[in-house]
Amino acid sequence: MFLYILFLMIGSLKATAISPETIASKIQRFQQAHIINGAVAVAQNNSVLYANGFGTADHIANQPCTADTQFFIASITKQFTAAALLHILWHQNPSIESLKAALHTPLSHYLPSSDPIWSGSMPQWANKVTLHHMLTHTSGLPSPGFQSSEDIILTPAEVTAFFKSKPLLFKPGTSYQYCYSGYFLLSQIIERLSGKSLSAYLHESFFKPLGMKSTFLPESGTCRTMKTSGKYPNVARGYTYIKQPMNEVKLYGRNALLCGSGGIVSSISDLLIWNQHLHNNQALPPEVTALMLTSHVQIDPKDSSIFYCYGIKKISDPQGDIFRHEGSMSGFISTLQYRPRDQLSFVVLQNYNIYYAEEFKQIVDEECKKLASIKNEKIYKALLDRAINKKFPGFLDVKRRHEMIQLKDII
Repeated sequence: MFLYILFLMIGSLKATAISPETIASKIQRFQQAHIINGAVAVAQNNSVLYANGFGTADHIANQPCTADTQFFIASITKQFTAAALLHILWHQNPSIESLKAALHTPLSHYLPSSDPIWSGSMPQWANKVTLHHMLTHTSGLPSPGFQSSEDIILTPAEVTAFFKSKPLLFKPGTSYQYCYSGYFLLSQIIERLSGKSLSAYLHESFFKPLGMKSTFLPESGTCRTMKTSGKYPNVARGYTYIKQPMNEVKLYGRNALLCGSGGIVSSISDLLIWNQHLHNNQALPPEVTALMLTSHVQIDPKDSSIFYCYGIKKISDPQGDIFRHEGSMSGFISTLQYRPRDQLSFVVLQNYNIYYAEEFKQIVDEECKKLASIKNEKIYKALLDRAINKKFPGFLDVKRRHEMIQLKDII
């Protein structure tokens, strides 16, 4: 995909070969032939080499995307949630051993049966699933879909009711399955431990002290209600496109549901700040950062190059290990990456996600269910593309225009 290939492009660079002029000129040439709608930034040693916007942030207001445009970053949010949990637990358990013990304590210790989130019925798996399991997607918790309506407002207890009565997919700690239910529960734990909303805790602990002025976690409404309120002029609208001109998505995710799993709004400039501080031990103490960035779980049993840490992936690469996470939601797609060897940061935020186009979203959902047992990412994507292209001719051509950018196109 576009973001993944861009990651490969950055991962193949050597520090001395990176030229801002080359990046700018080749992105411009690529943009003339392909679809880029969002913002791209590259930084090294805390120096921004490239930052620019492409396309439209808001068709209604005729507003272009710029380096200051704010986007929903989807699952990149998870590393902030992980950092917030580690931050508060460290202050309560100021030694690495006591912190590890806290992380391996069952969920029921933090959200006991009396907690309102269970509505008087705590599942038995709450005594088995730990914070570590949820941080690493090894809990076995299911992630069921929610009702597709921007009008429905659910309480945390109502959200939890969607999955609390369902059996675990596997014994906790025995397998990996990407899961947003776990990060939803982690958000609730942070709120119980801090006595503050997750939004307030993130702002006070990270966003404000680090100078991330364009970053926040909205607690209510949707992107649509935020835009119509007029209070968020720099927030981009989300779009899709297949055969028609770009259209705003029909349904946005509710911010209260996205929360610590995928609800943060940010900009490319702020995410460069975050990368610099996180990976240089300025967001968390060194020993806590090291724990967060430890390769805890091998994502694919057959691929020893990709591991999940806490809210972030670690990828082995000949040019140097890379920490990264992607995000995808209705109208938005993103990636944030960091290569410690040469302190290279790379971020792409787009308000244009073809996977949420109504023309084939149902087909995608159906095929994903059929392929759920396939763990190899490359095989999974190849089979999914083949199935979708068979039922929706022309999809792969549009997908390539949106995503396929190569190293030679940029450097």
